[in-house]
Amino acid sequence: MGSYANISINNNELLSWKNTFDEWYFRRQDRLRDVGDDEDPRGFIGYKVDAKTLRRRLQLAGHDLRSAELDFNDIKSSWILEMKESLELYRESSDSFDADMSSQIIADLKVVEQHGFKDWLRNLPKFFEKSSEKLERNDFSSKVYIEEEPLLSFMLSEFHSVYDDDQGFASSTFPCMHCETYAVALLEICTDEDECVLDITDLVEGGWVNDFDDIAQVQAGETKFHEHFRASLEELSTLNESDVNVTLQRMVFASVITAMEAYLSDTMKRHVLNRSAIKRRFVECHQSFKGKLAKKDIFLFFDSLDETLNDEIDKISFHNIDTVKELYKKVLACEFSEDKLSTLRPSVSIRHDIVHRNGKKVDGFSVNVLQQDVRKLIELVRSVIKDIDLQIIDGFLA
Repeated sequence: MGSYANISINNNELLSWKNTFDEWYFRRQDRLRDVGDDEDPRGFIGYKVDAKTLRRRLQLAGHDLRSAELDFNDIKSSWILEMKESLELYRESSDSFDADMSSQIIADLKVVEQHGFKDWLRNLPKFFEKSSEKLERNDFSSKVYIEEEPLLSFMLSEFHSVYDDDQGFASSTFPCMHCETYAVALLEICTDEDECVLDITDLVEGGWVNDFDDIAQVQAGETKFHEHFRASLEELSTLNESDVNVTLQRMVFASVITAMEAYLSDTMKRHVLNRSAIKRRFVECHQSFKGKLAKKDIFLFFDSLDETLNDEIDKISFHNIDTVKELYKKVLACEFSEDKLSTLRPSVSIRHDIVHRNGKKVDGFSVNVLQQDVRKLIELVRSVIKDIDLQIIDGFLA
């Protein structure tokens, strides 16, 4: 599960995120909220500025053509060095694959050595044009050859002559280490009026971040995740009213617990990823962060923290009542009703039998689930999650 946000400059993507976003060089006054119309019912929620404004902001932060060329030359030099070192290794081998790799590196090295910063800038418009044509043709070939266009061919082809971790921000599209350098390059091929956009529509609709009008959720008395959860329970209630079917009722019973898990997982992840204080509480209390961290690795740790948090939260079993109770208390300061949890625990055990034992108990007898059992579980889970969502509303949206 997840939603995406991205930054584009004149429709060319610069950055993207899953389940979160960064304002980067956009400002509060750049925010736009369009609820949509017949032509585009999805609408738009995000930030927009013209290329002239964004170019000025980057310049004031020290990112201009001069800094971009320095970054370009640094990464280009590192590519050349690594390609020459790799070439020596492949040349010593008699393997046919290594011979092919050697030939590829020689060809790539020639292109990289013979073309500079201005050459790459000149080819960027043609690169985007050709990329669009490839996409329209569903052409996913890894190697591209355009006669008398060695640099453009290189930019459009998959790049294997340098290890992935050393290829920089934009790989063969534009040699650089920093996203700001690539942004400067994209802005250089724009007019002053071209749009620069940070689109968070998908994040808002998915419930990962607040709409600009946060009060809408407060007035509704529920978060987006609770709205999705409630819709799932309504669908399961309708399904439970169908003709009696033992297998179907077991599936519906288990799905009620799954809907609860989805709400608890998504809510935890959303607030951990998007609120620095909550992020800190999670890191301080979660067991996987208890080990010692060498001082030299501190920046590496911060650089990959959001990705690590995503992975760690995905590992948590959100149907484990006691784990969730403790986690929500320590991280989100939310309290579960112990009376309701004590009633819920046996149902979670039944769900385990249905999902992991094909509907059999430990003693081998089949799990017996009636329509009224499903109804009771739906009402219980509805009540448990509503209690939590009201605390989320009170503590985060207001």
